[in-house]
Amino acid sequence: MAAVVSMIIGIINHPHDPLEGMIEGTSICVALVIIISVNSANNYASEQRLANLLKTAEKLEVAVYRGKEAEITIDSSELVVGDIIKIENGKKLPADCLMIEGQDVKCVEAALTGEPDEIKKDPITKDNYTTGALCTLLAKATVNSGMGKALVIAVGSNSLAGGITAATQEKDEDQRTEL
Repeated sequence: MAAVVSMIIGIINHPHDPLEGMIEGTSICVALVIIISVNSANNYASEQRLANLLKTAEKLEVAVYRGKEAEITIDSSELVVGDIIKIENGKKLPADCLMIEGQDVKCVEAALTGEPDEIKKDPITKDNYTTGALCTLLAKATVNSGMGKALVIAVGSNSLAGGITAATQEKDEDQRTEL
């Protein structure tokens, strides 16, 4: 707006040479175009860096035992039902699992339930298989102590966390369409 006003005043003040009167207004327009272009480029670059950081943060590497092979490390997106994973203190669980071996394993399932309490987990045995909650390790839970091995029973959208995420996204989409 200031550029247009400056151009009009310049033309009025210089009726014999309107181009001279347009110099200030034109320079304001050029400055605005440069500033907007540079800010847009910076914002775009920042958003791309943030998107890359979020992708990196979502990546989760996990130690897996497949067949008679030694432990290998893979991206959690490559896990399949039936894999046996290594669980250890401080790690986030990449999938729903049954603990088959373990010692002093305690998990925090706050990402799913909101409860910050540690839950003691026991390896599954023929005596406790009916009390599934104590043997089940849920995706997105964090192992606060202990170590062991677990059998993957659900991955991605088939896990409890994946189901919650899908239901939440569907609810958000439904609310957007109502608006």
